[in-house]
Parts: sequence; C-alpha cells; structure tokens
Amino acid sequence: MRSNHFLDEVSSYIRSKEAKKYIEAELKAHLNQAKTELVKKGYTEDEAEELAVRSMGSPSDIGLRMDKLHRPKIDWKLISMFLFMSATGLFLFWFLFKDGNSFSVLKQVYSVTGSVILACVLLFFDYRKLQRWGCAFFTIGCLILVQFQFSNVFVHGSPRINIMGLLSVDSIVVLPIFLLAWAGMLQSKKMNVYLAAILYICSAFLFMVTVNLQAVALYSLMVAVMVWKSGLNKRKIIITAAVLLTACVSLLLISLKDIRAYQLERLYAFVTPGKFSETSGYMYLKLEKLNEDAGWFGHFGSLGKIDFSNEMMTDFIFVTITYTLGWAGALLIGLLFLWMIWRISRIFQTVKDPFGKMLVSGSFAIFTAQVTVSIGMSLGLIPIISVSLPFMSYGALSAMINACLFGLVLSVYHKKDMIWMKKI
Repeated sequence: MRSNHFLDEVSSYIRSKEAKKYIEAELKAHLNQAKTELVKKGYTEDEAEELAVRSMGSPSDIGLRMDKLHRPKIDWKLISMFLFMSATGLFLFWFLFKDGNSFSVLKQVYSVTGSVILACVLLFFDYRKLQRWGCAFFTIGCLILVQFQFSNVFVHGSPRINIMGLLSVDSIVVLPIFLLAWAGMLQSKKMNVYLAAILYICSAFLFMVTVNLQAVALYSLMVAVMVWKSGLNKRKIIITAAVLLTACVSLLLISLKDIRAYQLERLYAFVTPGKFSETSGYMYLKLEKLNEDAGWFGHFGSLGKIDFSNEMMTDFIFVTITYTLGWAGALLIGLLFLWMIWRISRIFQTVKDPFGKMLVSGSFAIFTAQVTVSIGMSLGLIPIISVSLPFMSYGALSAMINACLFGLVLSVYHKKDMIWMKKI
C-alpha cells in the first residue's frame, strides 16, 4: 500500500476537518522517518515505503482511534448543569411572580433565553481567533469605562449607561471584555510583571471612578488569578502584589479621617445589627429572621413574610431560595454551585493551550467570587454588598455575563484536544 493511499484511508474515518489536517501531517512525518531509516538499511524506495506503511498498522483502526481522540469535545455535564440552573432560577422567579407583574416574568424569560443562546454561540466559536486582540479588548474596555463619566443616570450613586435604550448597565458589564484582554496580553512576549501592574492600576482606577466596589473587587480578583496562573515570575508577582496592597491599605487608612458617620454605621451594623435595628442593621436582622424561619423544607406554599422587593430577587436571592425551599433546597443549590466550580477547575487542569487556560482561570475567579460572596452575604458571613447570584438573581446583565463566562469555558473545552494535537 502506498503512503498516499494509506493517509487517504485513515482520513476517511476522521470527521473533523481541522483534526484531519494535523493528523495527516503527523502520520506523514512518521512514515517519512520510518522510510528514511529503512532506506539506510538497504531497502529500495518502494520497499521502504511499503514496509513503513505496513508497520503503522490497520488504517481503519488508526482512523477510528484518532477520530475518537482528537475530535472536538463537548462537556455535556457542564452544559446540562448550566441549563438546569438557568431553568431553576427562571422557574423560581415565575413561581414567585406568577400572580404579580407578568412583564417582569417575561423580561426574565428573555434574559435567560438570550443567555442560553449566547453561551451556545460561544461554545461553537473558535476562541483562539481572539488571542491576538488582547490589547484591542483592553482599549475597548477602558473606553467603555470612560463613557460612564458622562452618564446622567445613577443607581445607588453608581453611574449607568444605556445599551440601545434597552438595557441599563453598570461598569461590571466590561468584565468579559477585560477577561479576553488579559488572557491575550498575558500571552505576549512583551508582557512582564511591572507592565501588568501598570495596566491593572490604570484600569482599576477607571473602575473605581464608576463607584462600583463590586466591579473593582471582581476585576481585581480576576486579574490576580490570571497573572498568578500565567508564566510570569512568581517572586516578582508576590513582591509587586505586596507593594500594591500596602499602598491600598495606606490610602484606606489616610481616607478614614474623611469617613462619614453613616459609613461607619454600616460597618458597625454588620457586627452588632441589633444596635442599628431601625437603620443600617435592619436588613441584617431581616435576613437573619427569614433564615431562622425557613426550616428544612421551607414555605413553598406560604410566602407571606417575603416582600419580594428588588433586593430579595437580586442581591438576596439565596435568602429567598432558603425561605422558599428550606435549608434542604438551599443546601442542594449550594452543592450544585460547588460542583460547577469543581468542574471548571477540572477543565483548567486538562487544557494545554496557555490562552485557553487564562480564559478558564479568569472565568473561574469571577464565577467563584460571585457565588461565594452572594451566599456568604445572605448567611450573614460577609457584609452586605451588591453581588448577584449566578443563574438565580433577577436581571439580564448578570445572566449575560455568566453566559459569556460559561460559553468561553465550554469553547476552550471544545477545542482542547485540537490544541494538544497541533503542538505534538
């Protein structure tokens, strides 16, 4: 059998066009190497080629094995959990509002449907095409943050901008853009720890000007995890991080002299909410009472104690879940979130592509922080801040951001074996 015929027969069993190209190149290199060695032993060109092909084995067996090993993968477990959690959040919202504002329910249906479509689109998109656009994404992210300075719409003191008049968003909307930016820039040979620190300081300042501590915290954690997981010098990272942390603490201590009474009260209310039961401590006491009254199986048919304000369906949705489904239901939801976090960490360990690993690590940091802070805040373990619980909180912005994260993670997993094969 001639080598060309052998390669054609192997390729006929491989369904992925991209995999077929690299497998053909790999097998051809092996055949040429084997043929060269046989020629050196005294065989003719035709005899050497025949023996080299025969030594490779059955082309059908090789083709089937290569097709199974190198075809694009879909993480059905993570996709199924993504869809299940999205459907659970939507069902919970429908149940709570089925006798109320139908427009809100319809809006949430659109949000969840749009997030599922976005995640599926990103799943089949070749994320590798975005690697060389890291600097462009960083510039776009900074320009969007600058736009918040010209906004005349404020919610809780934080500026918002409108997207085509359909959606009002705060600065957290640019997190996926900066995720792509840092994943690309950290692959550049010009990147070093000091340049990364300068870029972070400039972009973090733009975040801080938007008066959105949630966005600042999530962004800082994302950058910290991605830089640590990159190939940059660990010793320089630790030293630079220590300097930045010292500077931040120093600025915080200096600003304490200008702190206002109501701001101090919010801090004290977290420790002793009973002393501020009529003001800053009211919400802490309310959440504590709802959690205590939830019981193991909740009040699915009697929900009179929940007023279903915006906060109870966004920032404190886990308290609503606990009161509605009981501690048994809340524990189940918490375990499902824990499984998703574990699954993303496992994907990170199996990915070989550096750019893909950066995308997964940044997505892992953002998603884990949202879950940890939102649940911790609802249980009274963390001071109250505005953090949505993925899949469960009401709102299109949270749904779309997490759809971007999961879509990118699934896209990386989809191509993980293609990347490995390309490099061997």
